[in-house]
Amino acid sequence: MFRRFSIRLRDDAHHRVQQALRIKGIVNIIRLSEEIRLNNLAENIAREDIEDLVMQIAQLYGAPIEFDDQALTALDLPDILDDDNRNDLERALRERCGADPQVNLLQLDD
Repeated sequence: MFRRFSIRLRDDAHHRVQQALRIKGIVNIIRLSEEIRLNNLAENIAREDIEDLVMQIAQLYGAPIEFDDQALTALDLPDILDDDNRNDLERALRERCGADPQVNLLQLDD
């Protein structure tokens, strides 16, 4: 499905891809897409759609790319979004148990 992005989101994506190239020399598609999504929450666009946009921009610049299989989600990016950004399932379990659940559902094993 063709997805139209706002000019602001497109500019943000171009800026972040260029910044990643200058600083790291490689574009982490998943992490960068999640950061862009969090900075543009009001637009309500799925990360997968933003990943496609970031991939196209990275290809436009001929940037080396990576897909970090343990890329950080909103839970792991507290510097970007300071609010309580746990997922709904984990939040519901916490409210139902009255305390922190013993199992972190989104914890990745190292």
